[in-house]
Formats: sequence, C-alpha cells, structure tokens
Amino acid sequence: MGGDHRAFRHLDARLSRVERTLEKITLDIEDEARIVVKYRLRDMGCEADVDSLILPDVEINLYGVSDELCIIGEASVRASSSIIDEINRNIEKLRSLYPDRLRPKIVRVIYTSLAMPDLVERAEKEGIWVLKATGDIVKPRDLPLG
Repeated sequence: MGGDHRAFRHLDARLSRVERTLEKITLDIEDEARIVVKYRLRDMGCEADVDSLILPDVEINLYGVSDELCIIGEASVRASSSIIDEINRNIEKLRSLYPDRLRPKIVRVIYTSLAMPDLVERAEKEGIWVLKATGDIVKPRDLPLG
C-alpha cells in the first residue's frame, strides 16, 4: 500500500506542475495579446488601452474602448470557431447587463497562435479580426480607422 501512496503523491505533484505550466502559457498569451492588439490598433490610428474585463457574469480576455469603438475578444493558444460563439455570448451579456461598456461600433478580435481552419473560414465570413504576433490571419475589414 505504501508504494501506491508514493506513486500517487508523485503523480499528483507532476499534475500540479503541468497545471501551473498551462496556466502560465494561458496568462502569457493573454498578456501578449493585449500588447499586440493595442500596438496594431495604434498602427491603424486608434488609441485604446486593451485589458481584460471581469464583471459578474462576464469575463472577457481582450477589451478596450476608444470614442465610438469597442474592442471585444479572446486570446487562446489554439482557437476553433467555437471561440466566436463565446465572444458573441459575451457581447450579448454586456448588451443586457452592462450596456455602458459598449460603443456604437464593436470590433470582435481573436488572438491565437494556432487558428484552426474552421475559425479562419467563419471569421472571414463574419468580419472578425484574427491575428497572431507575426500579423493578421484574417484582416480587420470593419475597422473605421485611418
């Protein structure tokens, strides 16, 4: 029985390390996304602080406002089209619970290291900006910027 207990403790410790590593990667990509999106917006003539927005019932990775424009998005290491549903749900929650957080023009953005083909296809159809550190995967066609 002692050997099983030691093996379990060893496995539990390894799982804890894996969880901490995954958490760090997730936090790293969210921080990276905020920096890159803010920089790219500035390149296009829009000054907006990009941060997370955490409210009761709503948690958004990427959120920023500038005059009439509101950036709402998610950051993920690997993203499929289901991330668009998550963004849309968050926009609807803001619309009903926190309308003061929205602006007339909403730009949906997804920052990812690996964009799955279904995401790219749907983002192109729906006009969603998809990017990674090295550039656009789907260009931001609806940004009313210089």
